[in-house]
Amino acid sequence: MSLEELWKITLAQIEVKLDSPAHFKTWFKDTILLEISGNSARIGVKNSYTSDWLNKRHNKLIAKSISYVYGSQLSPVFEIDKSLANIPNPKITADDIIKDTPIFAMEFNDETIFQKLRKSNINSNYSFDAFIVGPSNKLAHAASLGVARNPGQSYNPLFIYGGTGLGKTHLSQAIGRYILEKDQTKNILYISSEGFLNDMVKAIKSGKTTEFRQKYRTLDLLIIDDIQFLSKWQETQNEFFNTFNVLYNDKKQIILISDRPPEQIERIEERLRSRFQGGMIADIIRPEFEMRLAILEKKAQEMQMDLTKNMLEQIANLITDNVRELEGALQKIHLYNSMHESHLSNEEISSILGKDVRSRREKVKPNQIIRKVAKEFDLTVKELHGPRRTQEIAFARQICMYILREDFGYKLEDVAKYLNRKDHTTVLHAVDKIKSMIARDEGFKNQLELILENITKEES
Repeated sequence: MSLEELWKITLAQIEVKLDSPAHFKTWFKDTILLEISGNSARIGVKNSYTSDWLNKRHNKLIAKSISYVYGSQLSPVFEIDKSLANIPNPKITADDIIKDTPIFAMEFNDETIFQKLRKSNINSNYSFDAFIVGPSNKLAHAASLGVARNPGQSYNPLFIYGGTGLGKTHLSQAIGRYILEKDQTKNILYISSEGFLNDMVKAIKSGKTTEFRQKYRTLDLLIIDDIQFLSKWQETQNEFFNTFNVLYNDKKQIILISDRPPEQIERIEERLRSRFQGGMIADIIRPEFEMRLAILEKKAQEMQMDLTKNMLEQIANLITDNVRELEGALQKIHLYNSMHESHLSNEEISSILGKDVRSRREKVKPNQIIRKVAKEFDLTVKELHGPRRTQEIAFARQICMYILREDFGYKLEDVAKYLNRKDHTTVLHAVDKIKSMIARDEGFKNQLELILENITKEES
């Protein structure tokens, strides 16, 4: 047999064993057998994501099938083949993929795991495989894996905190998905603190408090999001405290998600705060540039977006606050890029994302910048406008001038006027001085970037 015939028969075998037309069409249709060398079968695929997926999910199936057809043992080796890159993606619906992905094909007592996830309020897209790990979330990820592998034993409760869109919900729900994949009999629930309150109020009104307590106190895993809002409701705190104790004493896992650490949650009962602090506390901070770029590269690869490395780097430079905003920016740039004959320039990307000088000037006014810088240095706006030239005031004033001129593009004369200076040469001197400090002092550069981020974040 030729390589083409051999692979054609092998694919037919695989298609029958998969019993999933959509899954087969997605991952196997556009593949070729490039070579058989010794005990290795070199298989060409469209991209690295397909290579990783086939190697991780279907390596044994492919090895068994091709070895059977060939007549002796072969091990598949996947590599990207450029001839396949321009083949259009197969047209299948999202429902087809979800329905035919192996995790959703398993059944238990006539209830699919997909239905179990939905019943538990777990998003099926949130998995450990889909979570990108970096310095900003390494501890939270490691703790989450420990909980998933040994719930109720390793870290209980697990308290994850951080800003919006950084992956707290993703990690907590990935734990739930992991546990359900291993044992579909587990009783899991993800809910917000407000949802817990609503359930409790509804139970009181309908006289079903016993059923309410039965629901929450027989769980194997309880995930409560936005736990900081619990501080607003005294009776809810009491009920949750009792629920917490029952689950904890029964060695059931509790996961708490917040935007701040336990010690910063105001008006929370000390007995609850003590419980929150009794397990593992892990924070997630804003991702650094390298991690933001890695996230963009993976998402672009998964969605087969035709974006250059430079374009991804520009997005990573402009969007710094959270992963959710980063993914939204990626999709927006991909859409605009697909409408152009050539790739978007850095300036065009900045404009589309509202991060160019004009967009930023429209959002942030000079007096807001001056006020923010004054606050950073514990000074008043009046001191920055005034005649005093102490080292601290002069330095803060120079930073103001630099940001107004370099980051927001105001004219030299206007910058001088905003800070009540008579001569624009003062502004030139300030800009040169700050540029020189940036070039030789990495710590100062980082501090300046934080000040700028705080300015744009506050007024966005």
